[in-house]
Amino acid sequence: MSRAVAGVAEALVAVDGARAVIAEEAVKADKAAAFPTRSIATLKDAGLMSAAIPSRYGGHGFDALQLSEVGRSLGTLCGSTAMIWAMHQIQLGCMEHSAEQQRELADYLRRASREQLLIASMTSEEGVGGNLRTSKAAVRQVPGGVEVAKRALTVSYAEAADSFLVTARRGPEAAAGDQVLVLVESHQATLRQTGTWDTLGMRGTCSAPQALTAVVRSWQVLRQPFSEIATHCMVPLSHILWSAVWSGIAEDAMRRSIGYTRAKLRKSTAAPDPRVAWMHAHGQMMKDSIRLFAADYAKDPRGRGLAVRANALKMRVSIDAVRIAQMALEVCGMAGYSEIGEFSVSRHLRDLYSARLMISNDRLGAVNAELLSFGDDLI
Repeated sequence: MSRAVAGVAEALVAVDGARAVIAEEAVKADKAAAFPTRSIATLKDAGLMSAAIPSRYGGHGFDALQLSEVGRSLGTLCGSTAMIWAMHQIQLGCMEHSAEQQRELADYLRRASREQLLIASMTSEEGVGGNLRTSKAAVRQVPGGVEVAKRALTVSYAEAADSFLVTARRGPEAAAGDQVLVLVESHQATLRQTGTWDTLGMRGTCSAPQALTAVVRSWQVLRQPFSEIATHCMVPLSHILWSAVWSGIAEDAMRRSIGYTRAKLRKSTAAPDPRVAWMHAHGQMMKDSIRLFAADYAKDPRGRGLAVRANALKMRVSIDAVRIAQMALEVCGMAGYSEIGEFSVSRHLRDLYSARLMISNDRLGAVNAELLSFGDDLI
């Protein structure tokens, strides 16, 4: 059974209690592009890695709104730690429906809760143009189980992960869009890093390209088609939790700029900077939109217009969060531009520039334009 945390209020207290460790790890992870080992260990100690696992499997059973609150709180401390936590929770959510039909998968979730396992996603792939819904890799039956081999463009925290959820075609003859999710435990996988991770921001996620080969048991192929998982869980939950993390990063940038403004006003008779009010306005609208959509999604994950709303949320927050960090930089000036000091917002800005690339806004805009023009998603 998960430890220490009974509800979202207790989870937020646990995050706050780990503030010093996570904030210190944020700087180290960013400098060295290193996995924030101590931060994740602290979250495991608090039982927070099982937040999205249903209570019947030993987890906390947090819904999308509750998860978003924890993700935002973590984002105020370390963007990489928060994004790792969020991506892990998304993988847990993707297994819930299939676990109801597959006893072995339910047992795995119980173990994931008990042992606070860390699960990574392997959905990107070479040669498919960034299309989540298309795979070149395919599962195939072999003596002793099911084999999967895949070359992924990015796999976050691969070397630290206990398991992976891998997208692949249902079989060698299956169409590119006929996909399944395969649960691969790290001891079953041969993993080879095929590139580097030396990036502008989100450096601690360690999202280098990887080649994976593995033979797993048949129950590790999820029965629910990936098309359904992506539509009703992976995509909307990703956009909610990513957005929550970005809003937390922006919130901390704003907090630093307010601190700088207060320090400046104590030394002069200058008027308060009006950009502080604009940052707050953008931030409040951003948080409200995340909470509204997360609450609606938690009530009805198959609601009408879900795809358009999820895509729109991600597109808007990925732009507004950067705007807040930019204004914070302008307010703080050289103190914000510096990589060190209590008013530095350089890491925040660098981390937030990744937001519009995590499923590119251009791709999401094209999808929404098609849904709105030819579908029934306008609400």
